[in-house]
Order: sequence, then structure tokens, then C-alpha cells
Amino acid sequence: MATYMLTARMWARSALQYRASMVLTMVTSGATASLELLGILVVFGNVSSIGGFSLSEALYLYGTAQAAFFTSDLLFTGTEYLADRIRLGTFDSLLVRPVGVLPQVFADQFTPRRLAPLVPAYAALAIGVAKAPVHWTLLRVAMVPYTLLIGVAVFGAVWILVGAFQIVAADASEVMNSVTYGGQFMTSYPLSLYGRNLMLFLTFGLPLAYVNWQPTLYVLGHADPLGTPSFLRFAGPLFAAALWGLALLAWRAALRHHRSTGS
Repeated sequence: MATYMLTARMWARSALQYRASMVLTMVTSGATASLELLGILVVFGNVSSIGGFSLSEALYLYGTAQAAFFTSDLLFTGTEYLADRIRLGTFDSLLVRPVGVLPQVFADQFTPRRLAPLVPAYAALAIGVAKAPVHWTLLRVAMVPYTLLIGVAVFGAVWILVGAFQIVAADASEVMNSVTYGGQFMTSYPLSLYGRNLMLFLTFGLPLAYVNWQPTLYVLGHADPLGTPSFLRFAGPLFAAALWGLALLAWRAALRHHRSTGS
């Protein structure tokens, strides 16, 4: 944690040297994220429901997915720059420091501009919580932060897998973006839109269903189209822990595979 905080602080101070540029970038990032939310509102201007979800329910689902993803984006996506570091040979400078490599990678090029997309994400979530036809019990209230924590954990493990893959195949960042940003897009909408086979894969293979879909089914009182048992609505920690274990093993294997760069 100390390594992460010191590295993030260094990069944040560097970014804040150009305050006007930072503000403009944050405005642009927030506006871009807001366009996705506007797209949902446009769609619901023509239909009354999507995948059995009303507008307020869809906003809750969208808000939880976006808030979890952009929080993980803020915390973990130094892994996104690994391909450039490996190609330029600067990844080796992280390896020779007497601190953990992974915290340095997480905080690499940390920037406050990644806070901006969280604004429309939490706005959508707040509207969904306020407007969705939910009988709020203590457990359902607790499921909101639970959903966000599990979502951040799952996306965090995915970022580690992305980093490990880029160490092995240095020029594959765009391929891996299809997993990270593709996962963000898919979890923003009801998984029932994607068909049974893909839903099975996202539930028991790459467990993106536990980012928000399974706990949201409980909160909103929807049945799972797959007919899965109800205890899976609360199984997110188990799948997140398993995914983290796999991701850390892949990361260690990738570091052993790394052979530095040539001249």
C-alpha cells in the first residue's frame, strides 16, 4: 500500500503541474462518459424496457457497472501502459527497485482525470436507487456497496490478467482492451440480451456476471434467466477471490517469462 500511495502521489503531482490541461481533460472525459448515459435515455425514449428492465432499473444496472469499472480504472490501469514500458525498456526500472512490482504497475501514470467519468456513473446509480421500484430492506441497501466492491475486485483481477498477457505478448494492448472495455460495456446492460451460451460463460467462465448482474437480480427482484440458484446472488466474493488467485499466478508466470528488451 505504501508503495502504491507514493507512486500514485508522484504521478498525480506531475499531472497537476499543468492544471488547465488537467481540467480540460477531466471535462472531456466526463462529457464522453455522459454520452453513453445519454444513449440509454435515447433508447428508452423509444422502448419501455430492455431485457425486462425498466429505465430506472437499467440506470441502476448501468450505474453499478460504470462506477465499478471507472473505480478500477482509477486504481489499477497502470497495467494498460505495460506494453509501452516493455517496448521502450523502462519496465526493467520497476523490476530493480526494492519494492513490489505490482503496486508500482497499478499506480503507473496515475492521474486525477480518471475521477471525471465517476460523476455520470454515480449520477446514474443515484437515480436508479431513487427511482427503481424496490422495497429497500437493510440487506438490499447493503447490497449496493457490496456490488461496487465486488465489481471493482473483479475488474481489478482482469486488469492484472491484462498486464500479464502484455508481458508475454507485448504488442497486444488493443486485443486486451476488448476484454476490459468490452467487459465494461457488456455489464452495463442486462446480460439476458446476449443469449444463454454467453451468459453461462460470463457466469461460470470469466465471472463478469458478478460485477453487478447477479447482485442486481436480488436487489431488483428479478429471476435469473439461466435459472441459477439464489445463493449465487451472494457468491461474488468467491468468484472474485478465485479470479484474483488465477490473475496473480498468471502475473508471476509472466514475470518469469520476461526477458527484458534488446537494443
